[in-house]
Amino acid sequence: MELKEISLVATDVMIRVGLKILGGIVLWVVGRMVIGFVARLVGRVVHRQGLDPTLARWLGTTTTVVLNIMLILAILSLFGVETTTFAALIAAAGLAIGMAWSGLLSNFAAGVFLITLRPFRVGDFVTAGASPAPWSRSGCS
Repeated sequence: MELKEISLVATDVMIRVGLKILGGIVLWVVGRMVIGFVARLVGRVVHRQGLDPTLARWLGTTTTVVLNIMLILAILSLFGVETTTFAALIAAAGLAIGMAWSGLLSNFAAGVFLITLRPFRVGDFVTAGASPAPWSRSGCS
């Protein structure tokens, strides 16, 4: 190849790679703006429904994390990276963590039910595991 042909090929490759990088940056910026909008929207909906602040924070954080993972996978697929492997890795990690924390996950599920069904709210005083006062008739403190 001559120098002119090499420079044409190099210019073509640099333009294609540069456009992909520029597209990735634009996708990142727009994606982050959309994620911020969705997070605010979820916050408003949760606040309007009057859900517990702990559950509201958990829903907002979970939504943001899931959307960020989806954004990163979209950017990787833009660059030509095969994203099915990452999806399989995420699924396998979730399965492994679920099996390792099976006892802990039952406690987590109980916590989610407590937050969802709201037998008590933030600021309530709860006494648990205390022996009843000797002067109490019902045996409860």
